[in-house]
Amino acid sequence: MIMKTFAVFIHVFLFLFIVTGCGSGEPEEVQLYQTPSNADSKDQSKEYVKEKAAGDAFLAKNKVRKEVTTTASGLQYEVLKEGKGPKPTAESTVKVHYTGKLLDGKTFDSSVERGEPAEFPLNGVIKGWTEGVQLMSVGSKYKFFIPTELAYDQQSNEKIKAGSTLIFEIELLEIKESEKAKGIKFLEQNKQKPGVKVTSSGLQYEVIKAATGKKPKSTDKVKVHYTGKLIDGKTFDSSVDRGQPAEFMLNEVIPGWTEGLQLMSVGSKFKFYIPSELAYGDHSQQGSPIGPGSMLIFDVELLEIKK
Repeated sequence: MIMKTFAVFIHVFLFLFIVTGCGSGEPEEVQLYQTPSNADSKDQSKEYVKEKAAGDAFLAKNKVRKEVTTTASGLQYEVLKEGKGPKPTAESTVKVHYTGKLLDGKTFDSSVERGEPAEFPLNGVIKGWTEGVQLMSVGSKYKFFIPTELAYDQQSNEKIKAGSTLIFEIELLEIKESEKAKGIKFLEQNKQKPGVKVTSSGLQYEVIKAATGKKPKSTDKVKVHYTGKLIDGKTFDSSVDRGQPAEFMLNEVIPGWTEGLQLMSVGSKFKFYIPSELAYGDHSQQGSPIGPGSMLIFDVELLEIKK
C-alpha cells in the first residue's frame, strides 16, 4: 500500500455530461475551451460572437434588477429560497436538483424532470457552478445567470451554442463531504493537538517512542513495521498483522513516507498523518479502501537501515 505504483483513477467531472448527455444513454465527451477546427472555425467564430453579444446584452439589463446580485467575476444570481444549512467549499461533493435553460427559455437539461438529483465534486464543474454553489446554504434555491466565460465559452454541442449565457435554477439538497475535504478538516484540527508537529510540506507527525539510532537518507533501504489506517480508523494494511516487517528503498514509496522516515532514528516509532497530496493524491488504490483524496495515518517503527 505504500509503494508509488497505483492504478490510474479516471476522474470524471459529472457536469461535463449533465449538460451534454441529457436525453441520451451515454455522455458526450467534451473538451472545455477547445479551439474550433480550421474547416468551420469562421462559422463557429461568427456564432460565438453572436451568442456572446446576446448574452452580454441580457446580463447588462438583468443586473439592474434589485433582486439580482452580481459578483466580481460577473456571475449573477437571485435568491429564490434561502436555506439555513452549511455552505459547501470548492472541495465538497454536493447533491442538487437543477434546471438549465438558454436565453430563449428552452430547457437543455433538468435533474428535476428526470426525478433524480445530481451529485458531483464542486471543483469539477463549470466555473459559474463552482463559484455560485459555494454561496448557497443547504436547503436554499438560487437562480444563476452565467456568462459564457464562466460556462463553456467557445465550446459547443448539439444543445448549447458557443458563446451561450446559461441560466440555472439550483436547489442545494446536501453536502456530501469528499475524502479530501475530510482530510483537510482533520489535519486542521489535528495540528492543534499537543505533541503533533507539522513540516513545511504539510506532513504531520508525533513521536510515539524516541530513539538515538541512525537516521536513514532518501537513498537508503529500510526495514519497518507499520500499520496504515484511514480517518475512520479502518486498517487498510499492516505488516504487524502479517507478522512480517517490510523492506523497501525509501525513495520508492509515497512522498509522505520518504520525508517522514528520514526524521526517524532506528528504534523509534512515529505516527504520521499524511495529506492526500503526499500519499496517492486523487487516485484510488485498486482492491483497497483508499479512495481519491484520502488522507492516511500510519504508525511506523523503524527497525533497521539495510546495507
